[in-house]
Amino acid sequence: MELSKVILSRRSVRRFKADKVSDDKLRELIKAATYAPSAGNLQPWHFYVIKDALVRKRIYEEACRQEVIAGAPILLTVCAENKDFERYGERGQSLYNIQASAAAIQNILLSAADMGLGSCWCGDFKEDSLKEILNMDNERIPVAIIAVGYGYEGFEQIAPKRNPVEQVATFIGEFEDNEESGGQEERRIEHCDIGGVVFNDVNMGEAVFNNVNLYRADISDVNLAEVRIHNCNLSNLEIYDCNLEGMKINGRDI
Repeated sequence: MELSKVILSRRSVRRFKADKVSDDKLRELIKAATYAPSAGNLQPWHFYVIKDALVRKRIYEEACRQEVIAGAPILLTVCAENKDFERYGERGQSLYNIQASAAAIQNILLSAADMGLGSCWCGDFKEDSLKEILNMDNERIPVAIIAVGYGYEGFEQIAPKRNPVEQVATFIGEFEDNEESGGQEERRIEHCDIGGVVFNDVNMGEAVFNNVNLYRADISDVNLAEVRIHNCNLSNLEIYDCNLEGMKINGRDI
């Protein structure tokens, strides 16, 4: 897959199938992580690849208590290591290993998406409990637990709203004018089965649904303003307490 497509299509997946992930793919994920940049190429990271069901259960019960952790067939714990950052001073000691670990995590997430795997970055855990479960060296700092596996098709297809580039970036210098820069990037949900899915308190303004199965979907307290729906199965669809201003189905106002 092209890199740009991987970046734009990657989603945090929180429901996994029981299908096994091959050891070759797990090694590829770690290899991708090791190609992340690090100050002075010190590579200040260590990875725990956890398949053992009992260890995963302990991590869920004692360190995390997140359902995504309980349901994932593979857990990757990414740790920062305290390397010799003396040449970089105090900033190197306190920050550079965390920056490098975060870059490695992103490589794992993107590589997983490229392989057809689902993943979810989890940062909410009890650090001391996790270190004890994994018998972790004191020099290692757990930065993230990444849940990995094969996600259910169509379950996590909708991208959360992203702020426009002009809102999050400051451009310094001379740039070409972009007449479309003020507009919202179109969000499209196409060719997928999300029958029975529940949408609650979600902003889907200006989204486009095309050839999507919404059979028995439940949509409540959702912004559907200017949404366009084409060629979709809407049987038994329930919509209530939603903003439907400007919504169109097959080109017709409702």
